[in-house]
Amino acid sequence: MRALGRPLYWDARRHHRYYREVVRLARKHVPQGGRVIDVGAHEAELLRELDWFDVRLAVDTRYVMPRRGVDTLVADFRDYDIDEPFDLVLCLQVLEHLPDPEPFARKLLRSGRTAIVSVPYRWPADARDTHMHDPVDERKLRD
Repeated sequence: MRALGRPLYWDARRHHRYYREVVRLARKHVPQGGRVIDVGAHEAELLRELDWFDVRLAVDTRYVMPRRGVDTLVADFRDYDIDEPFDLVLCLQVLEHLPDPEPFARKLLRSGRTAIVSVPYRWPADARDTHMHDPVDERKLRD
């Protein structure tokens, strides 16, 4: 896409504060590293910044370009069997796209010792055609 003059997903978003916050929270809550999975990783660029983890796995329903030090898997997380819990589970800007996010979210929480989940907070209901649950607030997340 860069060759066509259009920025890649990460190029357009790399400076968003919440990515820095995810890295900060990961370092604070999982300083020992271990195994991390990014569900809905898209381009897997954020995993490159979590370089203190021994195993970094990007899972997405679409092809993920291989990155040095990052394993990639094209799969639907709902069908992916977790053989042992991850030390950190990431799921950033995914839940709002799912018609039934509750079982997906429950699986995220069962899949690791620590989870970092982000959603567009309180976006208007018509902000994006692909968002099924806007606006998302604390109550909706707890539910």
